Amino acid sequence: MRSGYNEPTVMWRMERGDDQVSHSVIAVRPEGANCTWFVNGLQIGSRDFTHMSDALRWSEQMRAQNWAVGWRLAPE
Repeated sequence: MRSGYNEPTVMWRMERGDDQVSHSVIAVRPEGANCTWFVNGLQIGSRDFTHMSDALRWSEQMRAQNWAVGWRLAPE
């Protein structure tokens, strides 16, 4: 029997000002992974990847782009 964590995972949460929040979620799939990002609870985009490493890299690129335009990591 195969065991492991296989639930969608929030990779980062960011905020800008007092009223904007953003986050990225990665979900593992049999054919790879999906990265979805949200702003104020609304899905802004989603992208499928054949490898988990590519989804992780994309999520980090999105975080870096957000940081460049004034978003900051939200406290946990």
